[in-house]
Amino acid sequence: MAEFRSRVEAFLGARYPRRHETLRHGQGDDSLVGAAFRDSDDEAGDLRRARAYQRELFDAGLAWLSGPVEYGGAGLGAAERQAFAEVVRRYDVPDVNGLLVGQQIVAPAVLAHGSADQRARLLPALWSGELVGCQLFSEPDAGSDLASLRTRARQVDGGWRVDGQKVWSSGAHLAHVGELLARTSPDPASRSRGLTMFLLDMESPGVTVRPLRQMTGTAHFCEVFLDDVFVPDDAVLGEVGGGWAVANVSLSSERDNFGDESANLFIRLLDRLLLLGQEVGAAEDPDFRDRLADGYVRHVVNQVLPASLETATPEVATAGTSLVKLFATDADRRLVQLALDVLGPALVADTGAWGTYAWSRVLLGVHATRIAGGTDEIQRNILAERALGLPREPRPVREDRRR
Repeated sequence: MAEFRSRVEAFLGARYPRRHETLRHGQGDDSLVGAAFRDSDDEAGDLRRARAYQRELFDAGLAWLSGPVEYGGAGLGAAERQAFAEVVRRYDVPDVNGLLVGQQIVAPAVLAHGSADQRARLLPALWSGELVGCQLFSEPDAGSDLASLRTRARQVDGGWRVDGQKVWSSGAHLAHVGELLARTSPDPASRSRGLTMFLLDMESPGVTVRPLRQMTGTAHFCEVFLDDVFVPDDAVLGEVGGGWAVANVSLSSERDNFGDESANLFIRLLDRLLLLGQEVGAAEDPDFRDRLADGYVRHVVNQVLPASLETATPEVATAGTSLVKLFATDADRRLVQLALDVLGPALVADTGAWGTYAWSRVLLGVHATRIAGGTDEIQRNILAERALGLPREPRPVREDRRR
C-alpha cells in the first residue's frame, strides 16, 4: 500500500499543484459544491479538461482501480481506492463529475450485461474519458415509478425505432452515449417486464436535448426528446425484454456511489462547518458541538459502510446500496441543517461575507441527492421489503394499467 500511495503521489505531483491542506476562514474560494451544482462560464472547457485528466489516469493505470484488467482496469480493491481518494484530495486536479454518469451508471451495466464487443468497445472509452455517458431512464410521468415509463421502441429491419421523452438526464447535452430504457412489448402481468435497454448514440437523427434550469442556477439536467430514432440491433444492452435487470445494475451502482467522496458533490462540509462555528462564536455552544460530533461520526461511518456491507447477511447486502445512499444523503442534510441554524438569514441572503451565502448552493443541491437514483421513500421501501421482510407497500393501480 505504501508503494501504491507513492506511485499516486509521484503521478499527481508531476502534473498538478498541491492544495492548501489547512483551511482558514476567509481565504481562498469559499465554494462548497462541485461541478454538479456550480455555474460555469465554460462548461465544455471544464469537461475537456476533465477528459484530458481522465486520459492521463487511464494511461497510468489509475482510472478504473477496481475494473477488470482486460478492459483497462487495475484489478485492485477497496483499500487502494480509499488510498487514491486520500492522496488526490491533496492536489488541484480537474473536477471529473461530468464523467461519473458514464463511469458509475452506464459502465457497470455494460460490464454486467454487455456483449463481448460492447464491453471491449465501451468500457475503456468510458473510463478513459473518450466517451461521455448519460442516463435516459426517468420521464415526466415515470420518475420514482420507473416501470410506468411510456417511451416505446418498435422493431424494424436491422434494429428499432424509438419514440418518447426522457427528463432529469444529467449531462445529456454533452454526452456521446445514452443508456436508454424503453418499452418493447406490453406485459399486463408485470410492468417491469417488456422493457429493453439500449445504448443510444446521442448524435442520432431525431434526438433533441434541452438543458433545464434548476433552482441551484445550473442547467446540468436535461430533457431529451426521441422522435422516430433508429437504434441498431447491436445497441441492445442485455436481453430484449430484460431491461429491468440492466436498469437495476445501474441504479444500484448510482446509489452505492453517493457516499464516495470522488463524486465531489460537496466539498469538505464538515471542515468548513467547524471553521464557520469558530468564526461566528458557536464553537463553544454545547448543542453545536454535539451536532458537529454527530456529523463527524456519520462521516466516518459513511467511509466504512460500503466495505462492511460486503460481509452482511444476504438480505441486508441485497439492499445495501439503498442503505449507503440513505445514510450518505441524510448525513449531508444534517450538516446543512446545522449550517442553516447557525447562519440564519445569512445563508439565504448574500451579504458578501465569506463562507456564508456559499452554503445556499449546498442547501439547494442536497435535495437533488435525495431524489437522484431513487427517492428516499423508494430506498426505505427497498430496505423494509428486502432487508426486513416487511409486507409490500400498497401500490395504486394506474388507469392505463386497468385497461
